[in-house]
Amino acid sequence: MKIIRILSKFFIGLLLVVAVFLGTLTALEYRPDDIEQVKIDGEIDGLIRIDETTRLMAFNIGYAGLGAAEDFVMDGGEKGRPDSEADVLAYLTGIQALMTAQDIDIYLLQEVDRPSRRSYFINQEGILHEYLGSETYNSSFGINFKAYFVPFPVSFTDYIGSVESGVQTLSRYHVDAAFRHQFPGSFSWPNRVANLKRCMLVSYLPIENSDQSLILINVHMSAYDDGSMRAQEMAYLKEFIEAAYAEGHYVIVGGDFNQTFPGAEDIYPVKDDTFFAPSLIDPDFFSDDFTFYYDPTVPTSRLLNQPYDPEDENTQYYIIDGYLISHNIEVLDVYTLDDAFSHSDHNPVIVDIRLKDNE
Repeated sequence: MKIIRILSKFFIGLLLVVAVFLGTLTALEYRPDDIEQVKIDGEIDGLIRIDETTRLMAFNIGYAGLGAAEDFVMDGGEKGRPDSEADVLAYLTGIQALMTAQDIDIYLLQEVDRPSRRSYFINQEGILHEYLGSETYNSSFGINFKAYFVPFPVSFTDYIGSVESGVQTLSRYHVDAAFRHQFPGSFSWPNRVANLKRCMLVSYLPIENSDQSLILINVHMSAYDDGSMRAQEMAYLKEFIEAAYAEGHYVIVGGDFNQTFPGAEDIYPVKDDTFFAPSLIDPDFFSDDFTFYYDPTVPTSRLLNQPYDPEDENTQYYIIDGYLISHNIEVLDVYTLDDAFSHSDHNPVIVDIRLKDNE
């Protein structure tokens, strides 16, 4: 009987600890408004112009923690974060070099960390803006993931812990305003309290000698759901961009869609859908006023089931990063920089565009 009493007290105590833990995380849960205006850092006066070439880069940098030597537990690997701060700094240095290897006017970055345990509390948002130059680029940031403690994976050393991460847009052109739009859909409680709150970051760029704007939309859509959240996110995006185009604006959506682009479904067939298996975007989902652009010759992402090995048959590639662009914008070129996933689990995708005269 004494042993039963001891075990009962132990389990009651354990339940109380779990209840307090979940209650605390629930009380501190990130609860953004549906639409929030975000701060624009940096004063840039120059306006984007009709008929001039502009170059954009969409790049999921994987919080400088998912380079070639890494795997990730959600993809069938083992790790929750890189082994050291030095590893993160080395990946970040390589990411910076990639970003400046070409003359880029606008960056649409995903998985950029503010100080977070998984990336050794390095303020990537600030470092990248400072590296490019706050006198040359302005910067805005939309939070995608904010949690005081993520108890995953179950480990005394490798758990994710506190995290604040999101999408960052950097522009050489003046931005009138930027807004964080909360995507619909969420995980159920208690999963929700330590999980992502996906958004799209919408930036409004005035155009010289025009009453219209270039609307830039930076996206990083859901990955590890049953597909229903991605469907809701796409429906929200569709309604927004088609309304903007109907008003005469120019629209560019860029980033990590976590979905295979129309026409790319047979390039890198999914070998095992146990972990991440992106759904296929319906080519008829958006109106004829919009077209997807991507480079079919180079994968944009890899599965993090193991450190990168191009010779291993278990290496899985995807084409899930690129652009959705309105037809009043001419696309001159689109291509993926093949970094062999040295510094991120994604490769950057570049597009050259020119705004057409709507008159």
